[in-house]
Amino acid sequence: MTSRNLPEEGSTSHERPQSTAEKEEFSSGGNRHLILLRGKWGLAIDTVFLWLTGYSLMTKQYAVANGIAYSPTLLLYTTGARTGKKRRCGLPYFEVDGTYVVRGSNGGGPTDPHWCHNVRANADAKIRVRGRTRRVHAHVASGDEREVLFTKLDAMSPSTSQYQRMCAPRELPLVVLRPV
Repeated sequence: MTSRNLPEEGSTSHERPQSTAEKEEFSSGGNRHLILLRGKWGLAIDTVFLWLTGYSLMTKQYAVANGIAYSPTLLLYTTGARTGKKRRCGLPYFEVDGTYVVRGSNGGGPTDPHWCHNVRANADAKIRVRGRTRRVHAHVASGDEREVLFTKLDAMSPSTSQYQRMCAPRELPLVVLRPV
């Protein structure tokens, strides 16, 4: 499956990636052979590099594979919804009206990513952006707030609509990270 094979807008098809390999195929625009950093070790390397430099090699490789520009990436630190353990992940972000917004695409998969569940359970989080770590209040946008954010994000990155179509029937979570 490639991004060119996404369901068309208004389509009733809910074909979506299920496995990690299918998510990589979708997220790489069909150029999975260009994805060098993957798995547990790839994520560990990327996390260290992102923490040190503010630049994500993982995000860069997907951008190159898709032939699109690199998206700035932050580290999000949450508390596990079930375990209470500290969790972290690197996520491309958008700056909208003085706040940071991340999309819970989960590679177009059928479920929300783990960090969305964590944010819903505990809104106190931290982010590391441009070499600076700060506390944030995180929430999943809903209603009018989500509609406005979706429109703005879609103008910034058309993959927002692509991910929403791929995620259907679930609603693509848009998570607002407001500095405390």
